[in-house]
Amino acid sequence: MQVLIPSNPNFNYEQCKKLFEENQDLIEDYEKFDDVIKHTFFYSFLVNGRHIGCIYYYEIDNKLYVNVVAYRGTHLINLECFKTSLTWWNCDIYARTHHKTAIYGMLKCGFKKIGKNLYIYER
Repeated sequence: MQVLIPSNPNFNYEQCKKLFEENQDLIEDYEKFDDVIKHTFFYSFLVNGRHIGCIYYYEIDNKLYVNVVAYRGTHLINLECFKTSLTWWNCDIYARTHHKTAIYGMLKCGFKKIGKNLYIYER
């Protein structure tokens, strides 16, 4: 597994931007991609040289939230990437979604439902 961040000279900007923009409605994030990578902790995941998806963390009201965008057919490896990224933080992590595939993945990674479309990963 290789993880790239926007400041890395090898960051796959175009792939990440395309994936993000094609899935904006599903992840309900309508910010511009350049603003997202500038104002979040943004990670691009590659496995065996293949781009798997992107995970980004951001803060709202002193709470850490996560959002994930990934390619179809990469569910199992994305769960591993997501689980790995959760270990980088020592605080509770929140997520908002109504997307069933995302909910399934979050529950498999240890998130709990705490409200309508709101989930938490407790540390």
